[in-house]
Amino acid sequence: MTSPLPRVGTVRTGNGRPQTHSDKSEQETEYKDRPFNGFRIAKTERARAVVADVINQIQNLETFYSFRQRARKPGDQQQFEQQIEAIVCDLIHRQITAPGGKLAVPFSKTILGNSDRYRAKVLGKTLPDVIERMAMPEMDFVCFERGYQNPFLEGGSRQTVMWAGARLRSRIEDYQLTLRDLGVGPGEEIIILKASKEDYFDTGKRIQYEDTLQTMAFREELQRINDGLERAKIDFLSPSWMNGQVEIDVSDRRLRRVFNNGSFEQGGRLFGGFWQALPRGLRKHGILIDDTDIVTLDYGQMAPLILYGRAGIKPHFDDAYAVPGLEPYRDGVKKLMNAMIQSYRPLVRRPQGTKTLLPKNLRLEQMLELITDFHKPIASFFGVGKGLNVFYQESQILVSVLTRLTEHGITALPIHDAVIVSEDRQEKAKAVMLAVFKEVTGIDGRVELDE
Repeated sequence: MTSPLPRVGTVRTGNGRPQTHSDKSEQETEYKDRPFNGFRIAKTERARAVVADVINQIQNLETFYSFRQRARKPGDQQQFEQQIEAIVCDLIHRQITAPGGKLAVPFSKTILGNSDRYRAKVLGKTLPDVIERMAMPEMDFVCFERGYQNPFLEGGSRQTVMWAGARLRSRIEDYQLTLRDLGVGPGEEIIILKASKEDYFDTGKRIQYEDTLQTMAFREELQRINDGLERAKIDFLSPSWMNGQVEIDVSDRRLRRVFNNGSFEQGGRLFGGFWQALPRGLRKHGILIDDTDIVTLDYGQMAPLILYGRAGIKPHFDDAYAVPGLEPYRDGVKKLMNAMIQSYRPLVRRPQGTKTLLPKNLRLEQMLELITDFHKPIASFFGVGKGLNVFYQESQILVSVLTRLTEHGITALPIHDAVIVSEDRQEKAKAVMLAVFKEVTGIDGRVELDE
């Protein structure tokens, strides 16, 4: 269904302009600090005018206080200007999307001096000096709180955070800046390798790696997908039931592929894109592709079907999670079976979140036996840590689907094992998804319309 209303990239209230804050304390606890994005750039003339103004004022400040004895070398001057552009643009982005929100930024010159393939070039040793000058009372473009490390305090340490100062907030208003004025420059690494997690709370440290033919191929195919998303007509229209101001950055479309356990054959799922962070209802009722409402096509029973494909055996069931003896508990069986696939050893306790989803009158051992008996052809894959290998094959399938849909001129937004497409292209997209699954696994897949 095509809506006759104009498409916009943001959801606003009031006068249609982003609100600004004169008092940071009013909303400072509402938003979680997010990392500073050093790749942020000015995309329009009015945004570039703000950046140029700030650069000029900081240089005048340096001259007035004789901070520098000589002019910067050309390379250093370029770095200086790019640092200010990234700071200004990312603070504007943060202020628009989360008024009063803060950005976590490294201040350690030891960290900033290290070579890092994931870090923007602006994050060099001179970055703290630039931020401090932008925060001087005469400037007031930035406010910041210096971080600390103290093992005797709760939490142990805190990274330095910064937020938009009063003069930068006033320029957002004066220049009528919106998210459309901002962009993300080239150079951001989109193939990410993470180390094994040490415990439940560990998110996995990023690993520096040397490029190979494999990693270059991964990057090239994902860049083609990102280029297609960059050109696509993707909008967000506020559903009528929403209240209050919500900013949706529809230009945030760059996907990253994240591999795990220090291996390029484990994980590999796609992350990024504004749609992945949206609640399901907002995705369904807010996103428009080519001025058309969207649908979500979901690979059903993907993990068990991939394992049956590896075993070379045609599935004997219509529903992998409809296990005899556990029929009323399908959602619980799905969680339990996925835990069996991901675990490196036989399960000894029920997975988190399954207390109300599984029968209370059966012991865990009994339920595991029922599932194992029903899925004897793939029982050898349970409890041996095949989860991330399955995720890798899932990601290979999704990347192939996105590549093929892009070649067919169909815009598709991935969410792990599902894709969002325009309503009028769903049949073609479903056919591509089924074809790719059969090619990769050797067996028929299931694609369901996510209602």
